[in-house]
Amino acid sequence: MKSLTKKIFITLITGLIIVVLGAWGMGDMFSSGNKNVVATIGGKKIYVNEYINVARGYIRKNNKNQLSEKDHSLILNSLLSQKVYENFAHDLNIKINDKALAYFIKNDENFKDDKGVFSRVEYEKYLLINNLNSLTVENFYKKELIKRIIVEVFINGVSDTKYHTLELEREFLKQVEVEYYEISNNDKISTDNITNYFSKNKLKFSLGEMRDGKFARLTEQNLGFTKESDQFYKSLDNIENDLVNNLSFNDLVKKYNLKTESINKINLNGLNTEREVSENNIFAQPIFSLKKNLNTEIFELNNVKYLIKMENIYPTNTIKISKKIEDEIIKILNLKNKKKISLEILSNKQKFYDFANSRNIKIKSVQFKNILDNKKLFNQKNMEKIFNNKINTLINLNENNSVYMIKIKNISQNKDKVENLQIILKSQIKKEFQSLILRDLDNYLIKKYPIELNNKVFNQVKKNI
Repeated sequence: MKSLTKKIFITLITGLIIVVLGAWGMGDMFSSGNKNVVATIGGKKIYVNEYINVARGYIRKNNKNQLSEKDHSLILNSLLSQKVYENFAHDLNIKINDKALAYFIKNDENFKDDKGVFSRVEYEKYLLINNLNSLTVENFYKKELIKRIIVEVFINGVSDTKYHTLELEREFLKQVEVEYYEISNNDKISTDNITNYFSKNKLKFSLGEMRDGKFARLTEQNLGFTKESDQFYKSLDNIENDLVNNLSFNDLVKKYNLKTESINKINLNGLNTEREVSENNIFAQPIFSLKKNLNTEIFELNNVKYLIKMENIYPTNTIKISKKIEDEIIKILNLKNKKKISLEILSNKQKFYDFANSRNIKIKSVQFKNILDNKKLFNQKNMEKIFNNKINTLINLNENNSVYMIKIKNISQNKDKVENLQIILKSQIKKEFQSLILRDLDNYLIKKYPIELNNKVFNQVKKNI
């Protein structure tokens, strides 16, 4: 039986997002009749209660303690996107009947059994686990089906062209030969430099506020079951209901005979008092989303549900330099010096060889057969830099606190046969064309349905959440 713990609102069926940031108008929305309206788009209103409900779901999903401006923008963007689709569906006269909706729901993988067949039992369990009712689910899927239909209307029939296939094939088969070496820096970092850097950057080394707590795994075994079953899901539901009814962590542990473990003192980034990644770092975000008066909650982490309690809050202590901090500063200053050296080498191509010879550094050669063939040397971003440069170009790359000098020695075409290459190329070109169409569709919809933001109400809502 597959896991049914995923929230229904986490996965969107289409990738189309209406980008409205920076595109908002400021209409006359400050009359008494609009005190409960956050924004309007194409005549449809987003009400305060609607925004708050979506924001609460966003907080639970992302284990947030506070919402940033970016978070609020994403929440508003999702609501505006939904209203745009509703307007556009109405204009296109798109309607979803019960038969189409039923077919759509029955083909969702969340509701299928081990044989891949729709199961009413799986569907009911899904509702139970996620505290949903059938009407909420049906409304959600109806909106998602409208999105899919609109997107398919515009991207169906897109095909590749010979020109674009040849261009992509040339890039796909491109191989690059380079000479490279890692910059070494044996200069000793003085005590004065370390002390001076620490005094100017004390806050950088602060662990900040720290917290500890307890947790219990809400697995089948920990709840007394040998496997997933109806009773197991009912127990999870009962625990959630008891939590809503203000049963404490200790009461829940006692009632359900749960085995608990400690969360040792950690900061928001999951570091312990020794400035090392804690074995409990997975609980950092959840435990920092809890408060003194609301110190217990259920969180899903890596597909496992946990009952987590925040116990103690430790304020930021005075920061004192230590051997661990000294070692961190030495690494920072060494990296800074290596970057400075790399910039000097870039100023003159001959310095590429002169520096290597002066430090007795061996210059290595390697041929990358394609942009993904990194030879376990460089990350994808650095590979893109290598493949986007011309022959004889010098570049410097930062990789895992190391600095490398690279010289592009040769660019050629891979003659090896690639299985199913034409199929791969056609598929990629089609996806790129579809992406361009959807981007233009975004722009068209923003112009078609003007957005008016009630800034006064929006700011008030943000303060109250």
